[in-house]
Amino acid sequence: MLGNVSLRRRREFAWGRHHAHEVLRKLGFAPVPILSRVDRAPLWPSGVVGSISHSSSDCGAVAGKSNTVLALGLDIEDQEPLGADLLPLVCTSEEIERKEWSSSRFGPKLFFAIKEAVYKSYAPATGEFLDFQDVSVRTNDQSGVFEAEIVNPEKPTSFGSRTINGIYRPFVGGILALAVRFRGA
Repeated sequence: MLGNVSLRRRREFAWGRHHAHEVLRKLGFAPVPILSRVDRAPLWPSGVVGSISHSSSDCGAVAGKSNTVLALGLDIEDQEPLGADLLPLVCTSEEIERKEWSSSRFGPKLFFAIKEAVYKSYAPATGEFLDFQDVSVRTNDQSGVFEAEIVNPEKPTSFGSRTINGIYRPFVGGILALAVRFRGA
């Protein structure tokens, strides 16, 4: 399943699956293997949506029952800054101009984490890949809430909408972003 990967990557994978099993147990699901799809995303049991993420030192998982949650995406990143050369790759020209990311201690890595979480919530339902430039993000540093809009008109909507909302939170050593779409919202 993992092929020829490093011991560190195998440990991250195992810890991610451990957290996923804990979340499933708390949701009342019997223990089942969480396999990987072709794109390496977790293959959740029927009735569950979820996401797993790793950084160089942390990992976590989120899941919800599909009768209330349509999509979840989690990204965890360490506190190491992104190189300045990556800013135009991660942020759209409008995001660079607005400089919302500049008030965060994570700088552009905040938008990197948010866009990764958005992608993880988007791809399982649409089967589509999102590039960083396909998504425009607005943040609110006071509340830690974000709104991401799929700005590439060639990309399908996510459950009938081009907007995906979520939260971001710093923690010791990193930041996490969670994108979520609730049923009926």
